[in-house]
Amino acid sequence: MEEKYQILAEKILELVQKSGETDAAALSMELGQNHGEILCLLKEMEQQNWLSTYELDMCCGVEYIVDGLTEQGVQALQKAKQA
Repeated sequence: MEEKYQILAEKILELVQKSGETDAAALSMELGQNHGEILCLLKEMEQQNWLSTYELDMCCGVEYIVDGLTEQGVQALQKAKQA
């Protein structure tokens, strides 16, 4: 797992532990990154089957909600931390 994904995965775990889920906007604020960049990273992580996510249609667009890491995501994060 690359460092950019590791940082995001760790923040996801932290925020999900506090509130049960998080979203791209919250992750963007927490990490000080552009919302679009976070969305791209989340989609890439989802393609790797590292995240449990869903999209929420809102009046002004779509928000990407993250329920947490999948078992595969947790294993990838643990492996990255050991490296």
